[in-house]
Amino acid sequence: MEIDDIEQTIFGYKTGELPKFEEFDGTENWSDEHWQDEFDRTRLRLETFFAARDPLVILARTAIRYIFEASQPRDGSQKFRPLEQVEVEIAQALLLMGHTIHKKVPTAPSNFVRYWTVMARNIRSFIHKQPRNDTSTASIAFVQMKARIQTLYYRNLFTRADCETTMRALLKRIDLPSEKALGYRLSDLFDAMVRVVNLVEIRIREFSRNIRNLLSSGIRSEVLESISFFRSCYPLADRVWHKCDDRFLTTDELRNAGFQISELAWPWVFTLDCTTLETNFAPPLIAALDSLALSIGSLRGIDPQHIYLNNPIWSKPYIRLAEQGLFVPQPYLAFSFPFAIMEDLIAGHSELQSAYVSARAEYLEAEIAALVSKSMPSAKVHRSVVWTDPETNKRWENDVVALLGNFVFVFEAKSGRIGDSARRGGEGKLRKNFRELFVEPGLQGWRLQNYLNQYQKKAVLRRKSDNSIIDLELDRPKVVYRYSICFEHFTTLTSTRSYLKELGLIKDDTAWAPVLTLGELQMIARYLDTELSFQHYLTRRQSVDELIDFDGDEQDILSMYLTNGLCVDSAPVQGRKLAFIEADELVRRPHHPKSGSHKSLVRGIHLSPLWNAVVNELYACEGRPHRFDIINVVLNQFPPALAAMERNIRRFRRGAHREDGNTMIMKYIVGNRIFILVCYLAKVMLDSNEWRERDLNIVHMFVDENTAVECTSFIFLRRSKNSTFDGVGFRRAVSGEKRMETV
Repeated sequence: MEIDDIEQTIFGYKTGELPKFEEFDGTENWSDEHWQDEFDRTRLRLETFFAARDPLVILARTAIRYIFEASQPRDGSQKFRPLEQVEVEIAQALLLMGHTIHKKVPTAPSNFVRYWTVMARNIRSFIHKQPRNDTSTASIAFVQMKARIQTLYYRNLFTRADCETTMRALLKRIDLPSEKALGYRLSDLFDAMVRVVNLVEIRIREFSRNIRNLLSSGIRSEVLESISFFRSCYPLADRVWHKCDDRFLTTDELRNAGFQISELAWPWVFTLDCTTLETNFAPPLIAALDSLALSIGSLRGIDPQHIYLNNPIWSKPYIRLAEQGLFVPQPYLAFSFPFAIMEDLIAGHSELQSAYVSARAEYLEAEIAALVSKSMPSAKVHRSVVWTDPETNKRWENDVVALLGNFVFVFEAKSGRIGDSARRGGEGKLRKNFRELFVEPGLQGWRLQNYLNQYQKKAVLRRKSDNSIIDLELDRPKVVYRYSICFEHFTTLTSTRSYLKELGLIKDDTAWAPVLTLGELQMIARYLDTELSFQHYLTRRQSVDELIDFDGDEQDILSMYLTNGLCVDSAPVQGRKLAFIEADELVRRPHHPKSGSHKSLVRGIHLSPLWNAVVNELYACEGRPHRFDIINVVLNQFPPALAAMERNIRRFRRGAHREDGNTMIMKYIVGNRIFILVCYLAKVMLDSNEWRERDLNIVHMFVDENTAVECTSFIFLRRSKNSTFDGVGFRRAVSGEKRMETV
């Protein structure tokens, strides 16, 4: 694809080469046999490497490198391949699979570099060597491989803050049954795990401060003081430095040698001895934390290949150090696998399991409703909405339904979990999970949309709790937008419907709802912190995969919205799949919310001054019919075209004559919807009948049986007392029956 093509398709983006790293040079055309041989070779090298050196130093140094790199933005500018979390996880599993007696041999910097290269090649060879099922088609095999890649690399379902909020609120719902079954409250255990993270972070800061002092001080005694700190941290560092205080004559030599010693002292950062544990936690919680630990050597009997797609440390993230306490090289696993950790503890306690399943379902639905209510304060949000299909007499339920103007947002809460077999690419389980979690919600929302379209004012919706009638103001046709909200999904694999089509679960005309995790919905609400932006994103998000075939997740899509408002011209890339590479940097930055006085502004849509004022004025008129319909027609236009239209309006108001008439029409197509913006430039106010007739003629120019047309028209008078517009109208022609809605 030429660069001009992509810039024309997605404004603000450009093509780029896939990242290439020297670790993988020469593997481009390898066969399955090559990858199997490479996996066996690198596996043996890793085992030998751990057996010949102090494995705690290897793991600690690898973990700290990952932690430091993960805190930096990934914008493609890195000179070296950053470590992935899975590389630290495999290292931890290798340590647990090794011998309990370790060789106290230091690791040189060059050996670390070689080790990290071998680890990267080992993990890549594992993916490529996976067996192919002869009965599966190439497309299904590709989906299976994508599932394995997601299981290997994709981690955090939430930001740390959102994870803490979610897990505390969820686990507090089962405090009583967990205390009865386990002897402690799971919410208290999660708080203790967060405290473990904080303790490790305190040590990282102390260790880093000593490194800075070591490297910046020009005073020999201060350098030796820093070295003394590192020697006290870990026995191997002290043994290597033995009698070296007077060996290095210059301060620079001493400083460089001291830095090498610091590299051997990192295990101290991750070691919580018994005294530290007793100071910070009550005895029941110390025992609970210990239950989340594995002893060195405890994994020696497992199949080595299981640690890639079903690593035991995902549910038991700590390492037990005999009588010395806990070794916590990956404290952030508490945020990467919070559900796996808690569900492993719950297993075998039937009453607690039942309470947990109910709590997940109840919490997810309640949190969706709360988020939507907060993000769209003008909306009427209803939970557990039920209705009966007159033709079949079957009763249906929708979890959360929000009415905003003439928009109906349907959110189906799917609290089920993805099966372990599906994570490993098992075709049967993939199909089952995908159907239940990612296909059925779209059908549920589509049923409601069909019901509202067919029965209009006669449609009756009720609250399940008390059977009272819900007023959705059905005197006007509604536009329904459907979403599936779950705790976990396969991100790039389930963010679009293309892979569901590959599995044969849906077709082009099958109803589908975009799949978001709760964490992704929280992310959207955080970055789109105004009602206009939040609702506009939801009205546009559903159509993205109808416009382009892409490989990306919700962070990529939200970043695209913040860049260009999802302004996409799909024509140049028809028949091609776009892959977003390091394209989510916008939502990885720290977010600073706008103040309340800016709540009417929109994010991601770069409006010219006049149209920005028009949108703000319309939003302020809370009683105006079709307020959000009108605003969205404006937001769904190409911003440069809006700016050009504004220039013509200003010229007209200054008295300039227009050779091509005083009616300006602009359209923008989104899937099967056409958004028409009409501006009438007039010397005197148009007669209402004339205005309506003009609008209807324009609408009928575009409507057909396959499209819906939404048309907003503005009147701008030459001698106007208004700084914005002098009149506004809205017409909607619904596809199919072509019902016309006007105001």
